[in-house]
Amino acid sequence: MQAIEPKLPGGFKDYLPEDMIPRQKMLDTIRNVFERFGFSPLSTSAVEKTDVLTGGDQNFKKQIYGIVSQGGDENELSLRFDLTVPLARVMAASAGTLKKPFKRYEMGRVWRGERQQAGRYREFMQCDADIVGSDKLSSDAEIIALMTETMRALGFLKFVIRINNRKILNALAEYAGFEAWKTEPVLRALDKLDKQSWNDVAVELADKKGAYLSAEQIEAIRKFVELKGSTAKSMLEKAEKLMGENNGANEGIKELESITDYLKMLEVPDDVWAIDFSVARGLGYYTGTIFETILTELPQIGSVFSGGRYDNLIERFGSAAIPAVGTSVGIDRLFAAMEQLNLVKKERSVTEALFLNFDEAGEKDVIKNSVALRAEGLNAEFYAGGEENLKGQLAYAVAMEIPVVVIIGATESSKGTALIKDMNARTQEEVKQKDLPSRVKEILKK
Repeated sequence: MQAIEPKLPGGFKDYLPEDMIPRQKMLDTIRNVFERFGFSPLSTSAVEKTDVLTGGDQNFKKQIYGIVSQGGDENELSLRFDLTVPLARVMAASAGTLKKPFKRYEMGRVWRGERQQAGRYREFMQCDADIVGSDKLSSDAEIIALMTETMRALGFLKFVIRINNRKILNALAEYAGFEAWKTEPVLRALDKLDKQSWNDVAVELADKKGAYLSAEQIEAIRKFVELKGSTAKSMLEKAEKLMGENNGANEGIKELESITDYLKMLEVPDDVWAIDFSVARGLGYYTGTIFETILTELPQIGSVFSGGRYDNLIERFGSAAIPAVGTSVGIDRLFAAMEQLNLVKKERSVTEALFLNFDEAGEKDVIKNSVALRAEGLNAEFYAGGEENLKGQLAYAVAMEIPVVVIIGATESSKGTALIKDMNARTQEEVKQKDLPSRVKEILKK
């Protein structure tokens, strides 16, 4: 039989324990913050009907990874590309049973037909939090407060949440004097400003295959996206003056003014957020506030935590319009940032105490006491590998970076004792077996 090459397809990645242990801790931290804000867990299917994901847009279909044809377009299935569209489907299907406002979070894998490149995968993990059924701007501000607390809990000290409003961006056509249908290609180009220079974006805005704007129109957009101010208030005042009598823009500006007031009530520090008119967010379902988080120490990594208000998405499923606002954190990108900033402690094992198992005379006590430690909430295991001597098993404990080793041989078993080795302090002591759980806990607390 010919051996099968154990190779992953491009754009996918395995995570071994030394990566998964800190990733799990990262997810636990995020979960704890989300639940502290009153968000409840939800799990949706990884597979959706293709038309549910695309909204009938055949061009968007090209970005989906993993389309499975099943006897006609109406039965075609695909892997989900985000967690927001499945949430919208659930809300439309459960309109009569889920009380609103519905605050949910979800952690799950998503798939996209991305071109394989460094730092971009076809399969990745997202964590979303959404408030469905509230049109209050206080909900937008609460999502931003949630993002702030999550970033702090993960150990990030230098970041900024950049905030804009889609209503202002939708008003660019009237302000700059271009046709309304060009708004989407304009916003797609502006969404690249965190990765490209203005000159590169300007070339795309002028491209005949894109928005095809005039030099005057492009210059007007540049003045808008490059607006600066020392405070949010000054930024909004400058925007109002620049946009003039533009109802759509002024509505968005007023909303941003209200959100800044709510952020103060929620005690979100001024230095972690900023009004930024260059923020566009590429997805077309946003209707109001949009925001994205940039790490000031690693701006090249792009947005790590983003979202916005989408009041019309659920309506496309034939449901009544239901307002919603939410955010999503890309776990893989954020974890990579944590590694670069030394915020990740790599661990080879979750085991806190390893019982060496080299002597048949002590095996019964070895197993009995490992059970006793587990009963006290400790992560304990007894050695079950091929090394039969103490030295070989101890080398395994060192390689796995296990902090506590327990030795019970024939001598210790006859006395009802055990030897405890503190692997970090490199000390050893003998204790009564009944005292093992409490003593191991004391060592681990050091």
